[in-house]
Amino acid sequence: MFTPEERACVRSDILQRAASDRRISGAAITGSTAAGREDVWSDVDLAFGIADESALPSVLVDWTAYMYVQHSAVHHVDVNSGAWTYRVFLLASTLQVDLAFVSADEFRALAPSFHLVYGKAREPRHVPPASPVANATLAHSFPSRC
Repeated sequence: MFTPEERACVRSDILQRAASDRRISGAAITGSTAAGREDVWSDVDLAFGIADESALPSVLVDWTAYMYVQHSAVHHVDVNSGAWTYRVFLLASTLQVDLAFVSADEFRALAPSFHLVYGKAREPRHVPPASPVANATLAHSFPSRC
């Protein structure tokens, strides 16, 4: 099980590496940490703007290798949403690390939980959460078996 100290160290190491990667034009802390709600179970959520959109495939390859070698990732999965690629890693310590990548032209806050660490971000474009009606419909679609 990961510790808060390990989580902070992993986050810091990733941000330091990003600052030295010339392909990355900006970095932000996102999620519960940026919103001031980090707790013992929180994961690492970071977002990166990519200066040259054509470099995105090589950035993903390089950062994936880095996460497996340097941080003992045991699995990863991609979640794509619009222009964003969220590469979600599970580390051997059970820490989840979510790295979001997008072209510099689209690098911006999509929610209030976005803290720019360096670089420039476009004007925020907050995506509203799903309506309670949609959530209630979804809940009724999958009855509980507990």
